[in-house]
Amino acid sequence: MQYLSRADLIEEMKKIALLEGEFTLRSGQKSRWYFDKYRFEGQPQIMHSVAHHMSRLIPADTHRLAGVELGGIPMVTALSMHTDIPCVFIRKAAKEYGTAAQVEGSFEKTDRLLIIEDVVTTGGQVIEMLTSMREDGYNIIGCMAVLNRKQGADEAFEKEQIPFWSLFSRDDFGF
Repeated sequence: MQYLSRADLIEEMKKIALLEGEFTLRSGQKSRWYFDKYRFEGQPQIMHSVAHHMSRLIPADTHRLAGVELGGIPMVTALSMHTDIPCVFIRKAAKEYGTAAQVEGSFEKTDRLLIIEDVVTTGGQVIEMLTSMREDGYNIIGCMAVLNRKQGADEAFEKEQIPFWSLFSRDDFGF
C-alpha cells in the first residue's frame, strides 16, 4: 500500500473535507470553516494514509483503541486494522437493551484504552465522557484525534491531566 505523505494528505483532505461558509460546531461555537470528516472517512486511500500516520503516535503500551460514536468509529476501525491493536466502540450513552453497555467489544476494564476521535474543538464533550468512564473504573491512557481545531482542547485536556495527541491542527489546514 502506497501512503500519501503528510503534506499530500493535508492537500487531499483540504480538497475533500474543508468547507467554507457559516457553521455551528458541536461546541456551539460559530465558525466560517467546517472540517466535514465524513467526506474523508469514506475514502480508502485517505483513511489508509491517516491510519498510517496516526499509528506512529500511539503509545506502545496501548491495549485497546476505543472509538467514540459516530465519527470516531471509522477511524478506530482503520487504525485497528493498520496496527493489529484490537478496538472497542464507545456509545455516547449506554443503550437500554441487550447488554446495556456504553463500551462495546471484547476487553477488560483494566485494559489501557486510547480514545480515538475525529475532530476535537474544545474537548468538552470527550473529556466529560472520559471522566465518567474513569469514574466507572476504565483505564483511559489518553485521547488522540485526527484534527485539533485548537479552540481550547489542549488546555482542557491538560487541566484534566489527560494526555492528548492529534495528527493535524487547524494550522495545518490554514484556517
